[in-house]
Amino acid sequence: MCCKVYRIPVLNKQEGKWCEHCAIGSGCRIYEDRPEQCRSFVCLWLQDVTMPPEWKPEISKIVLSIYPTTGFIYAQVDPGTPFAWRKEPYFSRLKAMAEQLLKDRRHVLVFVNGNATLIMPTGPVPIGPMSPEDGFVVRETFTAKGKDYVAERVARAH
Repeated sequence: MCCKVYRIPVLNKQEGKWCEHCAIGSGCRIYEDRPEQCRSFVCLWLQDVTMPPEWKPEISKIVLSIYPTTGFIYAQVDPGTPFAWRKEPYFSRLKAMAEQLLKDRRHVLVFVNGNATLIMPTGPVPIGPMSPEDGFVVRETFTAKGKDYVAERVARAH
């Protein structure tokens, strides 16, 4: 899945398209010469031995990673199955992760085709188109149903 969901500029590989060097089901055909972005990437499913088998990216259609500068969890979803993250057992686990991370002022963000959704303990909060350089602001709101959240993108200053 990482060979599909991520943009790899040095290979002119677009986000959401299979890498031309990927032999689906077998692996990378240029493994020994793959770019540094590919060499250094290790998804959360490989890092965390407690992740259940159904979270394997080829099964879940979700690639989880930890954004290094913030410690946020990013869930990059296969655009061929854009609602995979809303299915169980994934959605409830993402919400549980969000609740745990919020204690440390960290977040879970889901990306599908460049559109971001913030996962909060109360549920998903759409942000919309967002690049890796952008930030976001989260505000607590209170409605007739109780506490809720609003998020908005903050564009990177040029």
